[in-house]
Amino acid sequence: RSVEGNAFLSPHFVIPAVEHLEGAYEQKPLILAVESEDGSELLALGLFEVSRNSRLLPLTHLQSWRCEHTLFDGLLVDKQNGTAALTTLFTWLGQQGRRWQGVAFTDRSADGELNGMLDQAADESGARWFEDWSRERAIIPIEEVPEDCLQTLYSKNRRRNFKRAEKQLAKHGEVSFSYLDRGSVSAEDVQAFLELEAMGWKSEEGTSLLSSPGHEQFCREMAGRFAADQQLVIYQLSVDGTPVASALNMLSADDLFCFKIGWNPEFASGSPGILNELNFLQNCRKNLSDIRLADSCAKPGSYVEDVWPWKRRLTTGVFTTTRTGTLAANTMIQLKRMKRLLKKA
Repeated sequence: RSVEGNAFLSPHFVIPAVEHLEGAYEQKPLILAVESEDGSELLALGLFEVSRNSRLLPLTHLQSWRCEHTLFDGLLVDKQNGTAALTTLFTWLGQQGRRWQGVAFTDRSADGELNGMLDQAADESGARWFEDWSRERAIIPIEEVPEDCLQTLYSKNRRRNFKRAEKQLAKHGEVSFSYLDRGSVSAEDVQAFLELEAMGWKSEEGTSLLSSPGHEQFCREMAGRFAADQQLVIYQLSVDGTPVASALNMLSADDLFCFKIGWNPEFASGSPGILNELNFLQNCRKNLSDIRLADSCAKPGSYVEDVWPWKRRLTTGVFTTTRTGTLAANTMIQLKRMKRLLKKA
């Protein structure tokens, strides 16, 4: 089965691994699944929690389950029967009466095949989408990458800065890049990533994965399970054979998602993080010939935005599945508009 959606909703590792994230969630996730009529296939799967109130829907509804490592929201959906499965899900939710009035998502894709399925399923079931806000995130649409990235995508001054960084980094030793995927990722590669991710300000603030035994174990178990399924990708930059920048990524259907990145601040003058992302971009068509896009999963303002010039739009809001929910959400939208107008007055 080919699925599109949030890799972090994959049931084969979230259920066992989530126990390591102490304090990361208030309640255990509620699992909703849609099966084929004969029960032989799983067609849709989502993890949710109950929300009593939100900015858009001040009534009890479902909220897609998240922890601090959730980078992309949505559901896992069968590619061939996705619209029918989602229509069934929305229809069933609408039949729950006062139990739940809708289902909310944070940072789900506002484009792509899954978004189209959700929109069509909402139309067919009578559900309605209300957007609270949206934002953009750096991506690489693989087929749109030009052969000569440097000349096509960057100014002369920007190319000069890249060259200057390469020369500065070369002063420390021989610079090399590696791309590890499918069956080639080892436990040592994951360890090198964890050590790099823990350097610098993350270590000082205690926010790195290695700063918490639970979060470290979560990452190791997650990486191990994805590697076993040949769905783990690590690309890194090394100086004299020692990794100084690394990015840990997971494959979900035909998309690649970057979980986290790390680099050694001792080499900051050579911008190893930037050069690692640049090299990945330059070689992605060769390394990811069967992948649709690479998602940086970076926060707004990240340095990755200066290297990856494409963006995807993420949307946050709620699908209302009852008439009461729709009336409530529509009222909240009108109140938000009035508030903005009053601020401008």
